[in-house]
Amino acid sequence: MDRRTPITTRTRITPGRRYTWLPALALAAVAVAGCSSSGGGSTAASAPPSTVGSAPVPGTATATATATAPGTANSPAATTPAAPPSAAPTPAPPAATTPAASTKRPADACTLLTSPQVVAAVGTAGPFNGTHPDKVDGKEVWGCTWGSRQSYAHIRETSPTVLAALRTNPDYTLTPLPGVGEEAYLVQRKDGFRPEVYFVSSGRLYSVEVVKDRGPHDEANAPAEAAAASGLALALSKLV
Repeated sequence: MDRRTPITTRTRITPGRRYTWLPALALAAVAVAGCSSSGGGSTAASAPPSTVGSAPVPGTATATATATAPGTANSPAATTPAAPPSAAPTPAPPAATTPAASTKRPADACTLLTSPQVVAAVGTAGPFNGTHPDKVDGKEVWGCTWGSRQSYAHIRETSPTVLAALRTNPDYTLTPLPGVGEEAYLVQRKDGFRPEVYFVSSGRLYSVEVVKDRGPHDEANAPAEAAAASGLALALSKLV
């Protein structure tokens, strides 16, 4: 049996011969071309325009939607008037200041007390005129004595070591005096003779002593002298 492929006979186009199938073939080709062109245009028109990264085209719906409404803060046509400047606040009057009490003591200690004040404190007749104490070790001592050798009131600045030594001396008793200077003590001997007040003011140590009547039995005046010295120390601590 012969398995070779049979040869297909092609029809040759002979000039002058009429072929009725050619017009139908041409019409089919034109129809196919028109469908292809129409489908491509429809696809391009249906794709939405891309707006990412591009400015909206003026006159389109997108440009109208993104336009700033007139009269807003970002619109050039906004005409909202600015708020009028507020009136400047009236400056408050300066607060009244009370001058601080001066802690600088006077150069002359004898100006601290008058004769009537000393007479009232000591309890004996005056007048009590102020005199300055003697120099110690060639240095001027700050202090004053009002009165005489018999009756007097006395104030002087002394060394802080004096009070430190009295604290440890068993022959003396120290009684605190609250409210007098920064620190104050009534210092008395064990027998109560010759009381004296020591007080600290502005970092300095002062001694105040009152003698009513110096005599053979003046120890009897010790209680009155202690009270007078305590009262004067309270007044003097506010002045030095």
